[in-house]
This record gives sequence, structure tokens and C-alpha cells, in this order.
Amino acid sequence: MTQPTSASDRGIRISKVRLVHQSGEFDEYSFAPGMLNILYGVRNSSKSTTLRVIDYCLGDRDNPVGALGAAIADEYVEVATELRIDGRPYTLSRALTHGRMSKVNVNGEEIPASSFSDWVLGELGWPNLHIPLGLNPATASQLTPLSFRSTLRHVHRNEDSWISFANKEQEFTRRAVVSQLLGFVRSRTADAKREFDLAQAKRRLDEAQAVDREVRESTVQAVAAISESLQLPLARTSAQVAAARQEVRAELDAVRRQRQQLTIEIQGISDGGVAGSESPAGYDSTLTAYYSEVTGRVKHATDEVAALAQLLEEHRRSSRTVAAEIGRMERLIGSIGVFDALPVRQCPACEQEVDPHRHHAETSCYLCDQTVDDDKRQRRAQVEIRSLKSELEDLDEVVSRTAADLDSAHTRQRELQSQHAELAQRLNEERAAQLAPFVATLEQYSAQIARLEHKLTAFPAIESILQRRDDASQVLVSAQRVVDDLTNRPPSAHTAGQSAVDRCSAFADRMNSFLAEFQGDVWMRSDVSIRDSDLTFYVGTRPWDQALGAEAKVLFFLAYSYATLFLERDLDRECAFPGLLLLDNPYQQGIDQNVVRRVLLKLADAAQETGSQVISTQAVEPPMNPRTIRQIPMPTVYAAP
Repeated sequence: MTQPTSASDRGIRISKVRLVHQSGEFDEYSFAPGMLNILYGVRNSSKSTTLRVIDYCLGDRDNPVGALGAAIADEYVEVATELRIDGRPYTLSRALTHGRMSKVNVNGEEIPASSFSDWVLGELGWPNLHIPLGLNPATASQLTPLSFRSTLRHVHRNEDSWISFANKEQEFTRRAVVSQLLGFVRSRTADAKREFDLAQAKRRLDEAQAVDREVRESTVQAVAAISESLQLPLARTSAQVAAARQEVRAELDAVRRQRQQLTIEIQGISDGGVAGSESPAGYDSTLTAYYSEVTGRVKHATDEVAALAQLLEEHRRSSRTVAAEIGRMERLIGSIGVFDALPVRQCPACEQEVDPHRHHAETSCYLCDQTVDDDKRQRRAQVEIRSLKSELEDLDEVVSRTAADLDSAHTRQRELQSQHAELAQRLNEERAAQLAPFVATLEQYSAQIARLEHKLTAFPAIESILQRRDDASQVLVSAQRVVDDLTNRPPSAHTAGQSAVDRCSAFADRMNSFLAEFQGDVWMRSDVSIRDSDLTFYVGTRPWDQALGAEAKVLFFLAYSYATLFLERDLDRECAFPGLLLLDNPYQQGIDQNVVRRVLLKLADAAQETGSQVISTQAVEPPMNPRTIRQIPMPTVYAAP
């Protein structure tokens, strides 16, 4: 960022304010630097609104209705302010339409209103700092930005802030803003930040100590309980856990080797001392082969029984079907005389559908047109019945033979199953006799292996518990180290140039030079002083808010505003020089009009002398001095809301 070419270029100077109507027409007001610019007009002529437009373009994050009022938000689609920052021209505009309200357009480039403070602080070269959220940094819960808007509220004095430094401002913010204006905010904030960080570090240290104590106690109890339950040595470190795990694994490997050796011995006995035999331990190979053969025969017999049972069921189903056909034919013979006069719709023999309207002879069949009478019908049906009965006799004979075969198969199956069970019993007895001397030892080895494997599963849990203790200890050491570093850190260097006491004194002297003209009138015969430790303003021996009435408070803040115009001249480049004052209706709290006129003349002379800019609103007749005062009449009167 380039430095301004002259001292009078520092800070902000407003060139124009523009309000764009829905129709595209716009209202525009121009302002001059180095002068007092007075927006003059009757009530509801948009004087205060013009100042609010400047304030809104300077990053106000409120919505248009809250910042400018409903009438302005409905009437206009955009507001803009042309200004110079340290001598560089900028155009700031804000759209009042949905979707763009939260943006500030800077020379055609939109930035979020939330980021505007960072941008303008960088352009002004002011410190962009975070301060503790509270008067006491040691008890503050967090840091908050010292934004450009906080300082702007000290130079934009609206109608609600004529008896306070800024409307609805916290005391810790006021102190930070005053130290920023006077040029020692960096060192003050660094000290406060160090105190805040130290307090936060101590709180984290206390928490780490509490966690460490709790973890140490619970760790000892948990590890002791696990070790006692599993008969493990009490481990207090990760190295001891590793050694215990290695010991258990070695013991487990030894038991497994012993069991493997015993298995080899059993194998040798089972094989009759013949090495390399593939017969399973505890089995006689001849008996086993015979057992396998019987098992195959049992399976074959079972399959044969299932096949015969299925075949028998099929034959019985066929027999039932033939019997049903015989019964149908017998019913047909009985119905020849009874149903002879009825129209036939279905053949009683073959069950085919018959069309009753089909042409046929009286003595012919409905279907095949053969000559038919009652005698022929009966003979044909009886022939069919004799054929079916012959078929039924054959089926009955087949069913009988199949049933006999199934009974024989069932008998063979039961005999084979009995033989199979007997062989299995003999195999089990022989195996038990051969393994009996080794069963107890094998069971003992298996129990040892299970117990040792269970012990191994406990080590990860113990390691996790010890790791939690080590982590808590590490956090405690780290927190203690941070506290030690912050405690041993040297205090921040003092501000370059004048000391804080001298800066406060210079600012108070400038206020007193302004107030001297009004002593005995509105102002009492007491001087203003500033205590550098907490930046409390005193009038005489008492704080300003306790020593002054309402009218004197207005004069006090006019003197405060007057002194900000001389910051660059009285101090140095460390101060945050605004170069701008926005005074909304200084006729407040019943203060005499002549006093305000004298104040405005002094502010006009100060603006000319310092090259700064003052913009004020008023409804009464403004003072006349074309050399230092520019009057801007407000031509339009709007209906009261």
C-alpha cells in the first residue's frame, strides 16, 4: 500500500453521496474537504439519512430498513458514496435489492460486508487487532475484533450518542478505540492479549492437572483389577506391558509345542509305530475301511427305499385314476335313459363341450354323427368299463409287488443301520481305549492355551489405559510449558514516539483549548484529564459522566470530536487519524443555539487548518463563512413516517 503524499491526505474524505431511485434518477450531494459541510433543511428533509447512507456504505451489516429506514429502502434501489482514503479515490455502493444487500461494491468489485472492516483497515493502515471480550483480560472468555466500525462510531456522532462516547458501546471497546485513536493500541492490545493468553493457558493447565489426577487414579485401579483378575504382573509402564506380553507369548508357545509333541506320540501309537502312516489317531485301519463300506451300503439302501416309496405312490395314483374312470362310465350308463330328453352340453364320456344348436340327425351322435341308440350306448360304455377293470387289475398287481419290494428294502436298511451303529460304537470304544492315557494331558494343555490366549487379549486394554494416562501427562506438560513461556515472556515494547501518558495529555490539552472559550458559560471552570491506565476521562477530580450535566456532556463530546481533528498534528503516524467527523444535529439537550454556532465555527476553522472534513446536519440557520463553511440545502421534504 502506498503512503499518502501529504499529511492532509490521511484518513477519509467524502466527495459525493448518491441515492438512485427506482426510475433510475438519482439524488446527489457533493462535499468539500478542509471545510465544515452543513446539510441544512427542515425536519424530514433527509439530512440524517444522508449521514446514514455514508455510514451504510462504510460497512454497516444491518439490513437496509434497519440502517436507513423503510421509506428509503422502498424508494431507492442503490446508495453510493464517493470518497478518498489516504488520497486514493474509491466508490462504495450498496444495493437495496434482495440478494445483494450483504455486499459492498468497491470500485465495481463486490466484497462481503463482514469483510469490509478488514479491507478498509488495510487501506487506512490502521492496526487490525483482536481484543479480549471484557474489561479484565484474565477473565475474558474469548477475543473479539477491534473493527473499523467501532472507531467509526466515535467520529459519526448520531442523535443517540451525544452524551456517550458511542451508542450501546461496551467499556472495553471504548478503551480500545481511544487507545487506537491515540496511537498506542498495539502495545496495549499486546499486553492484554498476553494477559488473556496467560489466563487461558492457566485455565487449560488447571483442567489438564485435574484430568491427569483423575486418569492416574483410575489407571492404577483399572490396571490392578485386570492384573489381579488374570493373574498378570502389575504393569505401570508400556515397557513393562511389553515385557509381560513377551513372557506370556513365550509360555504359550511352550505349551503349544508340548501339545504338538504329545499329538505326535499319539499318532505313533495309533499307527502301530509305523512312521508316516496317514491313518487318523485312535482308529484301526481295517475297521475303519469296513465302517466306510457299511456307510456306503446304508446310503445305497436309503436311496433305494426312497425310490421305491416314490414308485409305489405313482402306481397307487394311477390305480385311483382308473377307478375314478370306471365310476364315471358306470354313471354314464345310468344316465342314458334319464337324461335322454335333455339337451346335451357336455359329453358324459369325454367331457367335451357340445353345441346344442349344431345340426345332427335324431339317431346320430352329437359329436361324431355316428348312428346311436340307447342299446349301442350301453354296449360301448360296458366295453370301456371292462377295459378299465382289466387295467386296474394289472395296476393292483404292480402295487402289491412294489409294496413287497419296499418292505424288503426297509428291512435291509434297518439291518445296515444297526450294523453301522455297532461299528461306530466299536470304533469309539477302540479310540477311547487308545487315547485314554493322553486325554487328561491334552485337556490340561488346551486349558493352559485358552488361559494364556485370554491373558494376551488383556494387554491391548492395559496399553490403552496406560496410553490415556501418558496422553494426559503429555497434555499437562505441554500446558505447563505454555504457561511458563507466557510468564517469562517480556512485556511488549512501548509505542514508538511519545509515551501513553504524553499522548493522553496532548489529547486532553486539545480538548481543554476548545473548552476554554466556553468556561463560565456552558462549561465549568475545570480541565479535562485522561488517566492513561484505563483511559478514564476526568473533569476536575471526578469522572466526566459524574461531573457533567446533559448540556455540558454535549459540549464535552464536541470537544472530543474537535480533538480528533488534530490527532495527526498533535501526535504522530501511530495514531488512527480519521480525518472525518459526521455530526448529526449537534443541537442537543437544550444547549444554547449561539453556543452551537460558535462550536461549528471552531470546527470549521479546525477542518481548514488540519485539512480534515466535518459534515454536520442542522435545522436552524447555519453560521455563514464561505471560506470555511459550505451549506448544502436539502430541497425535498418527505412525509413523516
